[in-house]
Amino acid sequence: MSLSRRQFIRSSAQVTVAANLAIAGAAPVYSAPSSSANKTPIVSIKPESKALVFIMLDGGNDAFNMLVPSSNNHYQEYKKTRSNLALDQSELLSLSGFKDQDGRHFGLHPSMPEVKHLFEQNKLAFVANIGPMITPVNKSLFYSQSANLPLGLMSHSDQFKHWQTARPELRINRGWFGLLSDSLQASQASPRIPMNISLAGINIMQNGFQSGAYSITDEGSVGLVINEVPNQLNKLLLKNFEDSLNQSYSNDPFRQSYLSMTRQSQAQHQIFKEALEGSKMKTQFSNSELSQQLRKVAQSIKSAKALGHKQQTFFLRYIGWDHHDELLNNQGKMLKVLSKALGEFQQSLDELGLADQVVTFTGSDFGRTLTSNGNGTDHGWGGNTLVMGSQINGGRVFGQYPKLSLGKENPLDIGDGVLIPTLATDELYAELALWFGVEKNQLDLLFPNLKNFPAKQSKGSLKELIRA
Repeated sequence: MSLSRRQFIRSSAQVTVAANLAIAGAAPVYSAPSSSANKTPIVSIKPESKALVFIMLDGGNDAFNMLVPSSNNHYQEYKKTRSNLALDQSELLSLSGFKDQDGRHFGLHPSMPEVKHLFEQNKLAFVANIGPMITPVNKSLFYSQSANLPLGLMSHSDQFKHWQTARPELRINRGWFGLLSDSLQASQASPRIPMNISLAGINIMQNGFQSGAYSITDEGSVGLVINEVPNQLNKLLLKNFEDSLNQSYSNDPFRQSYLSMTRQSQAQHQIFKEALEGSKMKTQFSNSELSQQLRKVAQSIKSAKALGHKQQTFFLRYIGWDHHDELLNNQGKMLKVLSKALGEFQQSLDELGLADQVVTFTGSDFGRTLTSNGNGTDHGWGGNTLVMGSQINGGRVFGQYPKLSLGKENPLDIGDGVLIPTLATDELYAELALWFGVEKNQLDLLFPNLKNFPAKQSKGSLKELIRA
């Protein structure tokens, strides 16, 4: 049986062929069948048009130079501790209209004007001193070696993983976005597009027992694009691919499986490509890779119905935050890219009428030492992150921003300004999951350690982070 050109586009393999064929993107990611699939925790999730967007600041962002106390007494404490890495008080972008329970005012790194604007529009909030934890930890428990600490504390590979799995007591390769997909798409028919869309290839966050992510790039999905000019070369190329895909390998299961996967890849590419064709925007995005990736995220959310999605998750990595050296220069450049990308993304969601359907948040391997190593900072634990969206009770700093003094004066400093977190990632993730539609009594299935952190009802607790 021969294939028509239309059929070929829908079912052919993923191949690059000189200038007559063009491939955009990276190969879709598939999850291998799991021998533990029968242990999948099925979570009750209310079907709503919602999307969670996670931007991983890969390497360990120095979050105490991103969000800085600006009131005089607190700034002087910051300046003394941070020494040659302290930002000038006059350069900080003042976050007017907010002070915390300790009377602190705050300023942002001068490279983040778009984030300042979003904060003052109440579309963005900060979450202070957060990190992966199994149980609450204090100095006494830590020094007596009786604290229940995350595996590989202050290790890039482990902490990067813990932010995705919310299981810091284990080294596993399943993330909580993946568990959401297991529950929502377990019976999805192939070759539909998974609800988990990755701009960072294979990742743990979106890997479940049964589901994985669909990988795209800032240019879109992957697939074979056929040059439609009817010349002899293109006709010959098309015929060769048709012949290849019509082969039968009944006695070669490896080749047969590969052929089946590549057919499915092309079918998914065509679905994705057609779904996004009508998602045009007026918002102008910068040329940075992060901005262009978020542009594609906005288009994908706009096209959710065409993709067959109600709920969606997105995973992005912005790599390069391990600033042991040249912190001031390098972090400033990267925060500028991040700030601009966030501003553009939120603007696009407003333009597309999607602002109420999307919450964006960042994470990073760990916070960094408050002390300088000479020209940078080293690995820490607790740090600050941000959450953005029209449903956020923005213009606030949630959690408890820590003292930035050192040693005995600071009950959270375990050495060199490595701070014990006062919020566990699970506490933030629980609020995000509830907004996404997870039933409250199901949270322990996603975050088994959540029960170790009793819900705080005080003013400024994470219970007030997202509007009901």
